[in-house]
Amino acid sequence: MAQGQRKVGQDKDSIIAQLPMACRDEQTAVEFVEAQRWNGEPACPRCGDLNVYAMKDRTTGERSKRYLWRCKGCKRQFTVRVGTIFEDSPIPMRIWCHAFWRACSSRKGVSALQIKRETGLTYKSALFMMHRIRFAMADDHETPPQLQGTVEVDETYVGGRTRLRNQRVRGKNKRTVKQTVFAMVERGGKARASHVPSGPGQNLKGKVRRHVDPSARIMTDEAHPYRGLGKSFAGGHHTP
Repeated sequence: MAQGQRKVGQDKDSIIAQLPMACRDEQTAVEFVEAQRWNGEPACPRCGDLNVYAMKDRTTGERSKRYLWRCKGCKRQFTVRVGTIFEDSPIPMRIWCHAFWRACSSRKGVSALQIKRETGLTYKSALFMMHRIRFAMADDHETPPQLQGTVEVDETYVGGRTRLRNQRVRGKNKRTVKQTVFAMVERGGKARASHVPSGPGQNLKGKVRRHVDPSARIMTDEAHPYRGLGKSFAGGHHTP
């Protein structure tokens, strides 16, 4: 959910159960996100200094309306939003918490249109927010966990005729270069899909070796690009 420290030792179900309460008001939502990010030890997201304090209103003694913190190391102000998917977003934190709760608790997921109806946001803002939430909830794009067990692998080629509107083209319509879309599915588990640049079959085999655990069992069709995969996996390479 955020770049920086994350709360450890707390079950995901427990965090999800706390989300409805965090939607109660803005301060509760901000404090909930601060607890998840810093686990009681707030740190400056810019310099990492732990010598920070919450800024308060001089008149009321309560926290500032923007929920600012100040770092005594770099002398700069920050909020829990800095360095996260919430940064530079004017959407209230309580609405972010509501959207996270709906995305986590709905078995079939939640659409931006539904979030628009429930929160009063514009569709454009709801779509922007859900894109960021799905990005935050995805596996680490740099080092995703490898697929295990029985993994089914296949590819398809996307592309076709280019149809030009309002233009007369002599002869046959021009054709586009088809692009390879590659997918790997762990039976009963996760899936990975990506675009593969055009080239020899080694591109596909390299993808499989990178994303699948060596102990796995690989299932593919009899296409030439997959030949020789069995040498890299303990479960072997099988075809229907």
